[in-house]
This record gives sequence, structure tokens and C-alpha cells, in this order.
Amino acid sequence: MVSEKDIAQAVLQAVDGLFPEIEEISSAELSPDNLPAILSLLQETIDGVKSEIKHIGESQQAEVTAWTKEARQLHTELSQDHDSLSEITQFESRGAVNDRVNDLGSQQTLLSDEIVFNEELVAILNDLKELQDVVSSSQAHASEGRLDEACEQFEVVGQLFDKLSGSDQILAVGLMKENIRSLKEGLIHDAEDCWTRLISSNLEDSSVTIQTSVTVRLGTITGEKLVNTIDKLGILKEKLDRLHYRITHSLIFPRLQPISGATYTFIVSTEQNRLQLRKRPSPDQTVGALYADLKIVFGFLSEKLGSSISRRLSKILTSAVLNQLMGSYLPECIPTDLDHFNEFDTILNETSAFEQYLDSTGWLEGNRGELRDWVSRAPRIWLNRRREEALDSLRKAFSTGLGKRHRVERIERVQQVDGVLEASKPIDTAEDNWDTNWDVEIEEDEPKPKAAPKSAHEKPKSDPKPQADEEDVSGWGFDDDIDLEDDTAGDSSKTGPGQASKDGDEDESADWGWGDDDADNKKEAQPSHQSNGKPKEKDVQDITLRETYSVTSIPQEVINIILRTVEEAEKLSQPQYSNLTISSSTSGLLTIPASVLNAYRALAGIFYRDDPSPAICIYNDCEWLEENLVELEKEVKSKSGPFGGFDLQTSIKSISSFGRRSYWKEMDNKRLIFTDLMDGAQGFENCTQYPMSENCDTAIMSVIDALQGIEMQWRDTLSRSALSQSLGSLLNTIIRKFISDVEDLGDISADASAKLSSYVTDIGRLESLFRMPDQPKDALPMTAVYCEQWLKFQYLGNILDSSMAEIMDLWRDGALVDFETDELMDLIRALFADGEKRSQVLDELRRAR
Repeated sequence: MVSEKDIAQAVLQAVDGLFPEIEEISSAELSPDNLPAILSLLQETIDGVKSEIKHIGESQQAEVTAWTKEARQLHTELSQDHDSLSEITQFESRGAVNDRVNDLGSQQTLLSDEIVFNEELVAILNDLKELQDVVSSSQAHASEGRLDEACEQFEVVGQLFDKLSGSDQILAVGLMKENIRSLKEGLIHDAEDCWTRLISSNLEDSSVTIQTSVTVRLGTITGEKLVNTIDKLGILKEKLDRLHYRITHSLIFPRLQPISGATYTFIVSTEQNRLQLRKRPSPDQTVGALYADLKIVFGFLSEKLGSSISRRLSKILTSAVLNQLMGSYLPECIPTDLDHFNEFDTILNETSAFEQYLDSTGWLEGNRGELRDWVSRAPRIWLNRRREEALDSLRKAFSTGLGKRHRVERIERVQQVDGVLEASKPIDTAEDNWDTNWDVEIEEDEPKPKAAPKSAHEKPKSDPKPQADEEDVSGWGFDDDIDLEDDTAGDSSKTGPGQASKDGDEDESADWGWGDDDADNKKEAQPSHQSNGKPKEKDVQDITLRETYSVTSIPQEVINIILRTVEEAEKLSQPQYSNLTISSSTSGLLTIPASVLNAYRALAGIFYRDDPSPAICIYNDCEWLEENLVELEKEVKSKSGPFGGFDLQTSIKSISSFGRRSYWKEMDNKRLIFTDLMDGAQGFENCTQYPMSENCDTAIMSVIDALQGIEMQWRDTLSRSALSQSLGSLLNTIIRKFISDVEDLGDISADASAKLSSYVTDIGRLESLFRMPDQPKDALPMTAVYCEQWLKFQYLGNILDSSMAEIMDLWRDGALVDFETDELMDLIRALFADGEKRSQVLDELRRAR
């Protein structure tokens, strides 16, 4: 049974949240009888707790005091926070008032903005009203025909509308803008309609009609007011351009035509409002009549359109008239005949007077001084025209063709000193020394050429002293290829190297005089002709050389043009022409021949190219020109006055150089062709074996045929001496190439030697090309004179066809002087097998170096 104490204890534990663990206690019934025990136990427990708290409080009094202090501090802070919260609460309670105040302020601002807007709107409406009033006024003036006043009002409209430029978004402003645009279109339409009726043109009858005034709606407007109106509308430039075009093309330009314009004149109708271009009863070519007609045009425009239009129109109309006048009409008025130059002075005076008229009437705005400058430049213009006519004459001469070829004669006086002719003008200084005159590069493997024998009309430029092999050349028949007035033919009965016998006949070799030349060559320290230590007196004879060559008709035309110019300069220098405006242009006229010659050189390459031999044709024409220009220059310089300064030397040298350069280029091309043909033999290697033998034969026959073809082509063009020089130069190219190829062969068999010798014989037949027409039948051809390597070539044939002993005999007799010792040694090594005999020969040659 559960006691009261257990039940009281369970209740006490229940206060602490504990439940009895014993089921009997937890299930026991709590009755009022148990309360005293429970209360007693609770009182004991409370007393115990109080005692314990007191004991703890006494033991921890300091800590409690500190805690109490902190609690009071916290209380104070809480009080302060409470006050702040009170203030915040009070402030929030007053926020509605502030919002009201702000709302009222916004309403005030809005009302102020509305007032400003209303004021601006009133101002815009006032401007629109004012603008509408002006637009209405302008429309009223336009409807009454007062376009000038309407345009003045329209200018005010533009100024007023500028004030509304920032209010385009306003509907009323946009509508007003549309009204203004419509007003402007109406004014432009009315103005253009008035302009069309005021100024009308008829291209069919070449007339222009200008009314004094025209009607427009209910009123009228004059021409000058209409011009001002159109100017204010901004369309005046367009109208003036069209007016300028109609006036110039239907009236003025036809009258300014140099030839057909003289048949026209201008007529003003009886109503004084129509200007028409009409045919004259008879043409009037005078410049005075032209200026009178132009004055009619300018006076008519000034009267009908007023001074304001003349100032504006002058910038385009006057400029076009003066350009046409000075560009085409007045130059054609310059006479070519000096006898009519007094009339030209009258033209210059009338031109100056016409410029004064334009200036006084206001039509010379921006163009002052142009006619005056042209008048001052008249002598120069005349001189340029004379130059143009001279050049045009040359061009026309070229355009008609080169004309019929004709032969001309060249006469040259030279001296023959001791049987040697000394001429002054060869085609070149030496047959193959082209690099001396034309700066041509020479291949390094080519041997340096010796001085070639000179033709009868040729002498060296660089070395006036004759070479040793030139001292005895009278036997070559120099006098046989040309016509000599002084008959001084030398002995010409000696045989040539091509006729030398196979065994090297000493007598025939001696006829050539090689021993004499060799002896002369050894006398280096002595004069070539001495007698008892005294110089031998030279035998000097004057000889005239004559020969002919072919030229075209162009050089004569060039001379004729120059002669006409000189004759005109001579005429102009006479006293009766001293008062002419162009009297000072005599020296200028004398410069035209140089321009003509320059033009000849520029056009020759174009118009000569259709000739079969253009370069040779140019060369001949330039030679003839050079000769005749020299004589012409001497003749002109001999005259008194300004002709002493007449100088064509530069032009003459240019013509000579041009002709020779053309000749040289042609020769250079021919040399290249012959070199290419000879290259087909490929150095004559294996010339006896097929197919190389065919190539060698073809190469030899090709060069022979080519040279013969050139001779046939040039024989009727070049002079005989020039033809011989040209053929000799080309032949020298062939045989030099042949000699070089043969000497380069390291081994020449007997069959190859015979074959090469036959080639020498074949080429030797070209010697017939150098036989002069007037030579006796037994005379030697002139081949060796014109072909430097000819004798060496002939003796190469002898070497190829001779034994070693025969070769040495030729060498000992001096026949092989053209061969260097090394050349002979190389040929002997190639022709003959190694042996004692060959070694002896080589040693002998080596000792003779």
C-alpha cells in the first residue's frame, strides 16, 4: 500500500517534470487526505530552496550587484529607444501633410508650363497669321499679274517661315508649309510661262523673238522685271543657259563660220522685237561686217532684256563668242600673202574697237583683255600658222606617196695624192668598224679588224695617214668605178688572188706586190718615200668624182617647203613691209625649216615602210637632203639682214645621222641573217659526211643567193660606190665567219680540205658583183678594195689546196701577211699529220714571230 509520504514525494517530483517509476504510485488515487502530507513536503522543500538561495546570494553578492547595474543600464537604453520610436511615430504621423504639399507644388509647375506653352502657341499662331497674311498677299499679287511684287512677298514668306523651322511637328505649320510650296510652284509656273512667251526661238528660220512685256493673268510684266522675278525664284541660271544655247547655235555660231558665215547677216524686224539670221545678197568676208553683225545681236539683247541680263549673260554668252572668234574665225583671217597684211592690220584695229564696244555696253564682264591679248599675240599666231602650214604641206606630200624614183648625180671634188684618192664622205670609216660610229658591241672572239682598203670616194676619219698596204693601190682601178673628169687611170692589168695557180706561181704572186708591201712594212723608222734623205715631192691631182643614185620625190618637197619659207622671210625683211605688225617675225620664220626637218625624221619611219627597201631609201634621201641643205644654208647666209644667223647645222647633222642610222640598222640586220645562214653549217664539222655535207652545201648556197638577191634589190637604188661598200661589208661578214670556222677545226682531212676549198671557189664567184660597169674586161674586180678579208679568204683557199712546201713558199714570198703566225701554225697542224717535216715548218714559223 502506498503511503502518503510516497504520494507527496511523487507530487514533488512531478513539479520537476518527473513521473513515478513505480506503477503502484502512479496508479494510486490522490485523495484530500493526502494533501497535508503533500503541503508539508512542499513547504519543506520551499524552505530549503530559500535557504539555499540566501546562502548562494550571500556568497555571490558581488556578482549580483554587477548584474543589477547592467540591468539598470539596459533599462536606460531601452528608455532611450522608446523615445526614438516615439519621435519616429510622430514623424510618420505628419507624412501625409508633406505629400500634399508636394502634390500642390507639382500642380503649380504644370500650370506654369501650360502658361508658357499657351504663350508660345499664341506666338506661333500670331506668326502663322502673319505668314498667312503674307502668303495671301503674295497670292493676291500673283493673281493680279504682279509677279515681281508676288516674289518680293514670297521672299518675306521665306524669312517668316524660318522662324517656324523648329515647329514642323505642328499640324498647322505643316499645312502652312504645303501652302508655301504650292505658292512657289504657282509662281514658278507663271514665271516660266511668261519667259516662254517673252523669249521664243525658231530654229527653222534661225530667229529669236523677245517681247517688251507679256500679260500674266490680270496684269502685265516687262522683260527686266521678269528676269528679276526668275532670279528671285532661283531658276535664272537654267533659263540663261537655254537662252545662251539658242542664241549661239541658231544665230551667232553660223555667222562665225570662217567661210559660210560671210553669206549671213542679222536683221531686226520692223516691230523691233525679232532678230533673224538671213542670207546676204552677196557674201561679205570682211571682219568689219562680222563685228557690225555681232553688235546688232548684243544691242538687241541689251535693249530687250536690260542691263541686268547682259551682265549675267555675258559670263557665258560673251565667253563662247570670244572663244569661237579667237579660236577659229580670226586665225583664218590671217593672210598668207604678205601683200594683204595691211588689211590684217585693219582687222586688228577693228578687233580692238569691238572689245571697247563690248566693255562699254557691259558685255565684257569677266572677259576683259582677251581680245587685246590676241591682238598683241597676232605675230606669234601668224608664225605658228605658217609653221603649221609648212608641216601640213610635208604631211600631204608624204600622204600622196613617195612619188616616182629618179636618179640624181652627186659630184665630189677630191685630190689624188701619189695615186691615192682622198675622199671626204664614206658611209663608214671602215668596212666593219661599225662600233666606231654606232656604238655596236663586238664579240670578244672576233679578231680585231685591220684597216680596210678604201674606195675611190672614201678616206679614213680617224687616221689621216695611209697604211702601208694603201700606198700602192692605183693598180686596183679606183678610177674605173666612177666617172672621172681627170683621166688618170692607173695600171689595172694585174691578176687577182682568185686567179693564182694551184702551185703558187711566184710570178703571179709577185704581180700583187706583196714583197714590196712586206719591205715597206719593215721600214718603220723611215718615210715611205725618200730620195737621198730628202722627202719626195708628192704628186697631187684634183679629180672630180661623179656618180648617181636613186631618190624619191619627198626630199625635193622638203627643200621646196624650206625655200618658200626663206623666200617669205626675205620678202618680209624688205623696207615696204617694215610697218607691218609681223615685221619682227623674220627670225621666227627662219626657225621653221628646222621644224620641217624634224617632222621629216618623225614621219619617215611611217611612210617609207611600204617601200621594198625602206632603210636604203631613207639613207639615199637623207644623203641628197644633206648635200642640198648645205648649199641652201650657204646661199641663205650670204644674204644681208637677219639671214646671217640662219643655221641648219644641227638639223643637217640630225638628217645625216638619221639616214646613216637607218642604213646601219639595215646592214646590221643583213649581217645577222648571213651569220645565221652560216651557222647552219655548224662550223663545217664533218663537211664530207651526210647529212652534215648537205647542211654545209645549203649554208654556202644560201649566203651566195642572198647576197646576189641584195645586189639585185639595191643596184637601182644605191650609188655604185655605196652598193659596193654595202656588198663588200656583207661579203666580209660571210668570209670572216668562214675563216673563223675553218681555223677552229682541229683536224682537216684531205677530203674535207678539198670540200672547203670548193666552198672558197663557190663564194669566190661573188667577185663578179664588184666588177665596175666601165671597167675593161681584163681589169680586176674591186672585191679586195671593198672587202677587207677578201685576199686572206682567197689565200685560205690556196692553203687548203696546197702542199706544206707550197704554203711555206707563199709565206716566204709575203703572200700570207694577213695571217698571224699562230693562225698558220694551227692550220698546218689541222691539215697535215704530225711528222718531222711538219715540226720543221712549225719551228720556222715559230722563229719568225
